[in-house]
Amino acid sequence: MPAALAVWLGLLLGARFCVDAAIGCAALAVALLLLALSRRAPPRVATVAVIAALGFAALSRGGARDLALERSRRAVERDGAYWVDARVVEPPLRESGEPIAICVIEAARPALPRGARLRLRFPQGCAAEWGDRCRTFVRLDVPGGPRNPGGFNARSTADAAGLVATGVARFAEVSPGRGIHAWPRASVMRWRRAFEGEAHAGLTDAARTLALPLVLGDRSALPLELDAAFRASGLVHLLALSGLHVAWLAAVARGLVATLGAGVPGRAIARLLCATLYVGIAGPLPSLMRAAATEALAAAAKLTGRALDPIQALAVAALALLVWRPGWAEDLGFQLSCVATLGLVAIAPSLTPQHAGWRGLFALLAPTLGAQLMATPLLLARMHAVSWIAPFANLVAVPLSGLLLGAAWLGLILEAALPGSGALPFAACDALAIALEHAVSIAARAPSALLSAGDSPVAVVCAALGATLLAGSLARAGSRLARQEAPSSARVACCWLGAALCGISLVLVATEPALRPRAGHTWLVALDVGQGDALAIAGPDGWRVVDAGGRSPRFDAGQSVVLPFLHWAGVRRVRFLALTHDDGDHTGGAAALLHGMPVDRVLAAPPFSGAPGPGARFGAIRVARGDTLSISPWIRVLWPPREGAGDLLEHPRTSADNAVALVFEVGEGEGRALLAADVDSTVEESLAFRAPIALLKVAHHGSGSSTGARFLARTNPGLAVISVGARNRFGHPAPAVLERLSRTSARVLRTDLEGALWFDLSPRGVSRIEWQRGMSAIRDRASPGRLAAAPRAP
Repeated sequence: MPAALAVWLGLLLGARFCVDAAIGCAALAVALLLLALSRRAPPRVATVAVIAALGFAALSRGGARDLALERSRRAVERDGAYWVDARVVEPPLRESGEPIAICVIEAARPALPRGARLRLRFPQGCAAEWGDRCRTFVRLDVPGGPRNPGGFNARSTADAAGLVATGVARFAEVSPGRGIHAWPRASVMRWRRAFEGEAHAGLTDAARTLALPLVLGDRSALPLELDAAFRASGLVHLLALSGLHVAWLAAVARGLVATLGAGVPGRAIARLLCATLYVGIAGPLPSLMRAAATEALAAAAKLTGRALDPIQALAVAALALLVWRPGWAEDLGFQLSCVATLGLVAIAPSLTPQHAGWRGLFALLAPTLGAQLMATPLLLARMHAVSWIAPFANLVAVPLSGLLLGAAWLGLILEAALPGSGALPFAACDALAIALEHAVSIAARAPSALLSAGDSPVAVVCAALGATLLAGSLARAGSRLARQEAPSSARVACCWLGAALCGISLVLVATEPALRPRAGHTWLVALDVGQGDALAIAGPDGWRVVDAGGRSPRFDAGQSVVLPFLHWAGVRRVRFLALTHDDGDHTGGAAALLHGMPVDRVLAAPPFSGAPGPGARFGAIRVARGDTLSISPWIRVLWPPREGAGDLLEHPRTSADNAVALVFEVGEGEGRALLAADVDSTVEESLAFRAPIALLKVAHHGSGSSTGARFLARTNPGLAVISVGARNRFGHPAPAVLERLSRTSARVLRTDLEGALWFDLSPRGVSRIEWQRGMSAIRDRASPGRLAAAPRAP
């Protein structure tokens, strides 16, 4: 079995298995391990047996772990509140102000399984550290599946980390860890907090924002705009602690001990201790652990005087870690770290020509091209987007980040050894951080920097097969010995076939049409953005967006929900973005959407006295009652009027912005929808439309001042959709509104309970599309010639 294929197989070990399958995999692992240890086994057979044994052991562990996770989650009540005694098992992230920590339950009331892992956000100022015990009162949520098509999958992320539930701690009583087993954790945590303190004292805010993620992996305080820029430019890998960081620090350690006269064993021990220390300070992050494990294998090979094949070392390190933490097979960071490293060691050497004139240029491009080739299948499958600017941006950003990493570590170490001596490296950090931020921002502003790829399984399969064939055929081809030998015809054929499949996948991505409804139909998607509104409307000619959700210091609906949905749907241009009114829960995500995707027009209501609206900020075109925005699909503006709304602005039960919010009628015939924004019952009485309405987007998230009884009697909706956040502080939807809706024939659907809601409107009526059920739920509703796909049901 080629080692490259072994790594790919190792990344697919997240499937669930029954108990019998887990036991069978464990038995196979033991048998293969015995074969590997046998003295009669040839070296190649022993190597394959070791890799296969690790793979089956990881499968066995994964099956048992999945069963334990599901059993533990069934014990957690929905929105349950618990007193929990827990132990912190990873370094808490503190940069956001509210520490975020992974804890293991030791006792709970009501009872919860002992040993269950929780991700808790502690109150600001909580001093809990790795190894400490804490008693806390917390409300737990069991993670569910994807809430939006193409969006974040909380269940998959929790599975990868082995988390039973997440929660916010309202109270925490901390007891420091004691005993000989606690001192290593306490020691490295003191070093980490000392480094953080030195960074806060010696670095500017801008430099610290980038330096701490590079050095310690704490991205909890990274501004949303900068995080979005890293993602759009394809440079987010620079912020993930992995081989770049460990290899740099290990190289420094080897150089220092070499200057002191240490030989090969001393340098090997130094790199091993360096990798171990880095893991202790930063914590067991999946990508960092992969790099540290590979570094440990390299050190062991040096100590024993044995040759080490880098691809086999990668396979052994990855699979051994999956035996320890099988959930990491589903962690995107771990997957990307493995495949990118495979591209670096298997493909990149062969992309560097021997001709002296071109060698320098290709030596710079080869590593990023090799890593990009291997990472593309994962990006297509998980992110539904690829960054065409990434290979070029890496040429500038990787050296800058390496210099920033080196300057930050040098400044922290010097400052710890001799206070005041780190001023010069810290000053360099300021300049390097500014340069890196500018490089990332310029790359992110490139036209369509992040290209929507849609959800084409054919493109993913072609990219995966092509990358695997290239890795298998080019492995060792870049070595000096291999260059002196003529490659076999089978290797050449595999190389050309792999290149052809990679090219085909790129062509499929570039030509993949956006997901669209059939002629005569309109799609209306109420995205789940929490407490806010974001509606996507699709016709045969493209997509429109009405509002873009809200924005908070930790969440941007435009970046986290709207753009991923559009990328998944293959949308590369939005026909218009309509901002109904100037409330943050409707306009907060607009900037991210406008930066992340071309938008033909921005629409807003005219300014009124006391309600200027968002139009001026976004350069919007003014629209008002009577305007027709689109014919296919039919979209008509019902409110506000162009003049004479001053009396509505003074209504005591609503804000001025709500009173002049844009209200739309969408669709034709029996399948019309009324999108009521945040208007109140007074405005509802002034709307002119033809009754009945098939679908009503309930106004103001179900506020008691809207959705009056007379308005409901006039609209007589068949469906009532409420876009609302779970446990929101406003108490939406109001019980009175739910009571009024219950007295009608309308079926009430809520985003907080069901996630995104997708509807097909046609002149004959409205039907719901159950996108959670998979590809068949949308395929029949899509335009001919477009194979529609949807996320799998959780």
